Amino acid sequence: MFWWFDPFTWLLFFFVLGIGVYLVIKYELVVTTKRGTQNKYIPETKESPLEILEKRFARGEITQVEFDRVKKKLEET
Repeated sequence: MFWWFDPFTWLLFFFVLGIGVYLVIKYELVVTTKRGTQNKYIPETKESPLEILEKRFARGEITQVEFDRVKKKLEET
């Protein structure tokens, strides 16, 4: 009569719910991987490190001393 109070029913409910959540997450990971999306938080740049350094210097983010030090390190590698 009151089958929804049965502990087995609740275990079955949470088991089916867990499988559903697992399948949704797995599907999303497969679709995202097949689309070939990259990490959205790390933008793809086609600029060289030296170009990025020059832009940072031009914007005033780094000083002349820092620019020269980092440029020297970049040219060594």
